[in-house]
Amino acid sequence: MDEQQQRISEDLAGLFSGTLRFDDVAREIYSTDASIYQIRPLGVAYPRHRDDVVTLAQYARDCDLPVIARGAGSGVAGGALGRGLIIDFSRYMNAIESVEADTVRVQAGVVRDQLNAVLREYGRYFAPDPSNTAVTTMGGMLAVDAAGSHAVRVGSTRDHVKSIETVLADGTIFEAERHHRHGNPMAGRRQNEIVSRVAQLIAQNRDLIRERQPGLPRNASGYHLRTILEGDWVNLPRLLVGSEGTLALFTAATLHTLALPAHRGAALVLFHDMEKAVEAVQAVSELVPSACDLLDRRLLSLAREADSRFAITIPANAEAAILIEQSGYSDRQVRSQVQDLLAAVREVDSTAILGQEGYSFEEVEFLWSLPYRVVPLLNRLRGETRPTPLIEDIAVPPAALRDFLVKAHTVFQKHWVTASLYAHAASGQTHFRPFLSIPSQANSAKIEGLARELYEVAIACGGTISGEHGNGLARTAFIRSQYGPLYRVFQQLKEIFDPHNLLNPGKIVSDDPHLTIRNFRSQPEDGTADSPLVPLQLHWEPGEFNETALRCNGCGDCRVQQEPLRMCPFFHVDQVEEAAPRSKANLMRGLATGQIDSRTFSTEQAKELADQCFNCKQCELECPSNVNIPSLAIEAKAQCVAANGLSRADWFLSRAHSFGGWGCRFSPIANRVIRNRYTRWLIEKTFGISRHRKLPKFAPRPFLKTIKETDAQRKSSEVVYFVDYFANYHDHVLAKSLIRILEHHDIPVSVPPDQVASGMAMICAGDLDAARELAEINVRILAEHAREGKPILCTEPTAAVCLKYEYPRLIDHPDVQLVAEQAVEAGAYLQSLNEQGRLISEFTELPLSLGYHTPCHLKALAEASPLAALLEQIPGVELQRIEKGCSGMAGAFGLTAKNFEKSVAMGSELITTMKSPPFRTGVTECSSCRMQMQQGATVPTIHPLKILAFAYGLMPELKKQLAAEQ
Repeated sequence: MDEQQQRISEDLAGLFSGTLRFDDVAREIYSTDASIYQIRPLGVAYPRHRDDVVTLAQYARDCDLPVIARGAGSGVAGGALGRGLIIDFSRYMNAIESVEADTVRVQAGVVRDQLNAVLREYGRYFAPDPSNTAVTTMGGMLAVDAAGSHAVRVGSTRDHVKSIETVLADGTIFEAERHHRHGNPMAGRRQNEIVSRVAQLIAQNRDLIRERQPGLPRNASGYHLRTILEGDWVNLPRLLVGSEGTLALFTAATLHTLALPAHRGAALVLFHDMEKAVEAVQAVSELVPSACDLLDRRLLSLAREADSRFAITIPANAEAAILIEQSGYSDRQVRSQVQDLLAAVREVDSTAILGQEGYSFEEVEFLWSLPYRVVPLLNRLRGETRPTPLIEDIAVPPAALRDFLVKAHTVFQKHWVTASLYAHAASGQTHFRPFLSIPSQANSAKIEGLARELYEVAIACGGTISGEHGNGLARTAFIRSQYGPLYRVFQQLKEIFDPHNLLNPGKIVSDDPHLTIRNFRSQPEDGTADSPLVPLQLHWEPGEFNETALRCNGCGDCRVQQEPLRMCPFFHVDQVEEAAPRSKANLMRGLATGQIDSRTFSTEQAKELADQCFNCKQCELECPSNVNIPSLAIEAKAQCVAANGLSRADWFLSRAHSFGGWGCRFSPIANRVIRNRYTRWLIEKTFGISRHRKLPKFAPRPFLKTIKETDAQRKSSEVVYFVDYFANYHDHVLAKSLIRILEHHDIPVSVPPDQVASGMAMICAGDLDAARELAEINVRILAEHAREGKPILCTEPTAAVCLKYEYPRLIDHPDVQLVAEQAVEAGAYLQSLNEQGRLISEFTELPLSLGYHTPCHLKALAEASPLAALLEQIPGVELQRIEKGCSGMAGAFGLTAKNFEKSVAMGSELITTMKSPPFRTGVTECSSCRMQMQQGATVPTIHPLKILAFAYGLMPELKKQLAAEQ
């Protein structure tokens, strides 16, 4: 911490009740957003309430300190970046304060989807729907006047704001609403001064405003001036919305809500020609649809790949599509309106194909999942050029859309650039993503030239450079060109509200004509995998580490909180930036680019960030770009361990396999000890294992000690069983179930007695040197079988993940990839037998109601749950899938005293379900998930292989376990 940061921290001590951070970790993870830019801030502040924001504003004024408001950090224009103090409203100021008949009062950090989940209970909703609605905050929506697909019918955020609780740059606070231009005797001096000066400025420039800022369905460029002055009334919210935190800080707002549409209908129409699709948009727009979006062939191709249902409905040769919607008071009315829209399309293009239409809530939401899910998938595309969020917010009058797209295509051709297109076409709002090399000073002239020419075309068509994403660093430099003499009015407004230029300086009003090409994200100086500052702990292919760290574009999708997505269990419990998976990418990008050095990993802040991941891999699965965040997090943990060593609890629990033999040898004593509250208290104090965690019993001896495998048995085997820790030391019945099922199918199985635990606990703790020793042993033992093409079966999904994905990163062994390729989860192997017609389907009828939980690591291996599917084939079995997200156990993580409460919080819905279940038995493949499911449960949880074995009549002793296992 430098002298200035130390002084700020000391000065605000006792005055600011929130949190301040000036460490390198916080500054690095807040240096980027979803844009192509990067600026390392001085520090980060997390206010707890309005008074904290006032304190920060007053202090910033006194110390000439810039402050930059930030919500989810999901903007694509760089609007929430700056060198001053970042104010993150999302951590603490995220309460819905009140819900009235047609309004709602929210704090700035409330997430839009969470707000609508609450409003839905009242039959209401907040209408603007930006594409990142699952993560964007209301403060962020206010800042950029967010709109979305339905803006053509419901308008943008500005149209739904009644008042805003506003903190000015000098700390003055007032409720910005409709104010009389001559002031209010009950109001403060500063408020009346602002209202009076704004009214005077608007009145003096009325003709210039009317000329230079004509009415457009969408315009977020500059400050909105057209509808501010209403006779003697000044509508300040309409001015402040879209000001990007440059005029005032927003702490709360009163918003208008609408009644939920009684009925909705939507249709996806495909075209063989983009020009015909644009003509169809114009025909449809005359009928005033609720929404009409246009998608190009790239997005349609991604949709086909992303979901098999879209692959069925979208022809491979489709060049474009429009997604149209209508809402109404009755199903009959909506269906009629949709058919009118389709008739208008057919008038334009008789060859257009109706891909799909829907009228139920589920059907309509599925159709809208196409753009919401697919547009972010552009970031998944690899190559020397990538889709770049640069000129992605141009809006034109809807009638000029066709002309603009033709001219824009010419500009792209001139610059030898291709681009994807997604448009809220009925509003004239376009989102281009040109495919460019990673922005750097080397291609900055091309980037600036492309942007300038496209903006000139847009302005010539009567459009604007920004329709709904704000200006930020990307577009501010071009605002002067768009508005000419009106730009001086923007400067005067900035001076009225923020005379010392402390609020998000350099945005909207700036003297830098080349701001667009400054502050690009840092890039590594070379393409090697090894950082010059510190050796990497995992094995990365040349250039892979840099490429992985840089691939995260910061979109913020990993901040999603609602089901059914599991990303991220940590963020679900604690909505802080360092819990979001992208923070790990930001930290490791800093390592790759040299922005941080090895000393950072010796800090407590780096360890806390790295510990906010237990390798469930759900972020990698659900990330639009499939960034391998788990490996980056393991690398970060390993760097921290290299700098600081392991904690006692992590050391002990990651080596549980070393002590399992002792637990088995003295199992009568060990099992009494782990059930005695006094000894459990002592164990917690000594080894860090929570005394509240319900632990499994030890078996009388390790399972592998019971194996007497001969060379003949090994050579004649068709498959190999990798036992791992839990089945070896705790659950012999599981191991026997798999072996007997295989024998029942005349499949000889080898169980190498010298195998050891996978070492996943060590890997997740960052203790990679110790994990390598186990990996070397297992690869040496399993490689011989793998070379013969024998599947290596794992009853533990985590073990399969470890062999398949972690070992190749852990050791540089000639056979490690061979072992990885042969590793398979046991259920997947049995499902393959079923697909080959080799699986015996003669089951005993079992009148069982089962509740099935899908382990995260099983999802990491495949989308399906093969054993769950096989259980459903057993006569009498009723299987209910428990969709409650990640269990939060994660092996050693959930065992420790320090993590017990967080683990239970992560799995709270699953635990609650198991306490009062609508089924007789819980079922899951993962031993860790099983422990969480049995934490206070009233029914047993067992591995599905046991039920399968019992249904085959192979293990009658399981009858008692099915009824009473705990």
